[in-house]
Amino acid sequence: MKLTVLRCIVGESELPQDVMEAISVINYADSNHILGQMAHCCNQPSMIGVQDVFNNAKLRAKHDHTMLLFEMDRVSRALQGSGVKAVILKGGAYVARGFKASMGRRVSDLDILVASQDLARTENLLKAANWVPDEQTDNAYDQQYYRDHMHELPPLRHKTRGTVIDVHHSLLPRTARYRVNVDKMLETAVPISDHELWTFQPLDIFAHSAVHAFFDGQLDVPARTLVELKLLYDDLSEDEKAFLGKRAKEIGADKAVAMALWVIGNVFGDAKASAQARWLMHPSRNIMLKRALISKTVNGRFSIFAKGFLYLRGHYLRMPIHLLFPHLLRKAIRWRPASSAPPQLPTP
Repeated sequence: MKLTVLRCIVGESELPQDVMEAISVINYADSNHILGQMAHCCNQPSMIGVQDVFNNAKLRAKHDHTMLLFEMDRVSRALQGSGVKAVILKGGAYVARGFKASMGRRVSDLDILVASQDLARTENLLKAANWVPDEQTDNAYDQQYYRDHMHELPPLRHKTRGTVIDVHHSLLPRTARYRVNVDKMLETAVPISDHELWTFQPLDIFAHSAVHAFFDGQLDVPARTLVELKLLYDDLSEDEKAFLGKRAKEIGADKAVAMALWVIGNVFGDAKASAQARWLMHPSRNIMLKRALISKTVNGRFSIFAKGFLYLRGHYLRMPIHLLFPHLLRKAIRWRPASSAPPQLPTP
């Protein structure tokens, strides 16, 4: 698959007129969980059946968003009057703010961030509102591992609705090689009207997406990441774009934001993003990461090596070697295959 297909998915080029080529693009978007975004961004196709596929993708995303907004309301009620400043992260923030990046985006759980001193109180309040430890991590090893090393509590699942909430106190694990100044980000958080919930300001939402992509994972579905970064960047005003690099340095996210801007400039042809990327990071930096990212995205000839590199890099950045090897060994022993389809949220 050619990298230019991503421009088609975000609406910057036309869907191929050849039926088989168009089907190939749609299948690529579906397998990378970005068919909903394509349905909203892509120019309206005239091919028979394609519009039905797009409408179905929009409906699935709309269902997810309805459930997510309901869960946000339940969390807001659970924390009401507590004084806890809970910031909605990732997909929840995009939906709450009505960002372009939320349109058609599938979501499966809710992520919130609170100050570290509010972590225990938040967990107790959510448990009082019927969120309980998820059975997959409700064991002594995982409970201790999350609390000692991670940037979030073990996942909580609602007793009756089955929805999952992840409670963060930072953006990167305690053992990570990089640090982001979450306190500065909390200071400028913006309240959501009619809720006791908040989101980061738009610049910090973009920065968090970049940090999550390049310093907190293995880029499992890179095409989805690239499309999301592009749409988030488009959501920024011109003044915000001009201040993005400076803000990234203030909060310690400049390396991640530089990579995100490189992606937007090189994959989507945005000259302003390319210039900002060069200001934050010399073009010769992160060559291996850039090549691996592109190779995995297009499933190129060397994609298997790219996947291995990104997997090892992701874990290396999250924790030191003496903790990493025993943890990966334990994960390998306990591993079971899982479905690649986004889970469906239940009806409340």
